[in-house]
Amino acid sequence: MTNFANKTVLLTGASGGIGLEMARVLGREGARLVLIARSVDRLEAVANEIRSMPGAGAVETISADLTRAGACDEIYRKAAGLGNIDVLINNAGVGEYGVFAEQDAGAVEQLLQLNINALTRLTRLVLPSMIARRSGRVVNIASMAGFQPFPYMTVYAASKAYVIDFSFGLYEELRGSGVGVTCICPGTTRTGFFDRGGFDHRRGEFLGMGANAADVAHECVRAIAAGKRLFVPGFNNRMASVFQRLLPARFLARMLGKFMKPGARSMKGAQGPT
Repeated sequence: MTNFANKTVLLTGASGGIGLEMARVLGREGARLVLIARSVDRLEAVANEIRSMPGAGAVETISADLTRAGACDEIYRKAAGLGNIDVLINNAGVGEYGVFAEQDAGAVEQLLQLNINALTRLTRLVLPSMIARRSGRVVNIASMAGFQPFPYMTVYAASKAYVIDFSFGLYEELRGSGVGVTCICPGTTRTGFFDRGGFDHRRGEFLGMGANAADVAHECVRAIAAGKRLFVPGFNNRMASVFQRLLPARFLARMLGKFMKPGARSMKGAQGPT
């Protein structure tokens, strides 16, 4: 897949952040978009913006809460009714910051439902038809946080580790099938990710470390088109990810724990959460 013109792309988390910026890039390239998000108003605003772009393809929207039971099945039925899905981009995700034992249990459950269960369910739903056509690509947005234990974002990082391992395993299962898998692991990015989930007191600090979401999205789309198995946007992030995977997990967890502990002083140059 070298371009997205006339390809149908199902994109979750499309109303903000990296998802919104990817929708814009894909829209400019003439993709047929099926955009998923909870907010009807924000989703329609994004759709209308893309429809107004010269050369843009059709844009459909499906408002849905992916943490609700049965939501993924409903999304798939509606999306499949529009035609074959060429690319699935599992972008929707949330984080929770703070001491795990003190976090709201319901919020943690929702994180797991969105970051793991919904991603897995949507992938399972789209794959059979892709395999039958011997064509398609699944794109999972993970995080650099998934490369090691990440104290005070423990559940989030673990959920992204699942996404990475799930993507790698699936890649091998699908080898030779005509269906590809791309796992993307952004570093800290300036998005609405930090507007909820307990980041209040350090929101400005983490945003200050972040990359521009539009730049990240552009790199992501190029990586998908190139058929990358794993991609980390940003040169510095790519270098850091090498050390993340080589250094002992115990050492990294201790170092990150000191930085991430609520109330800790900023560590200049450190890699914050995605």
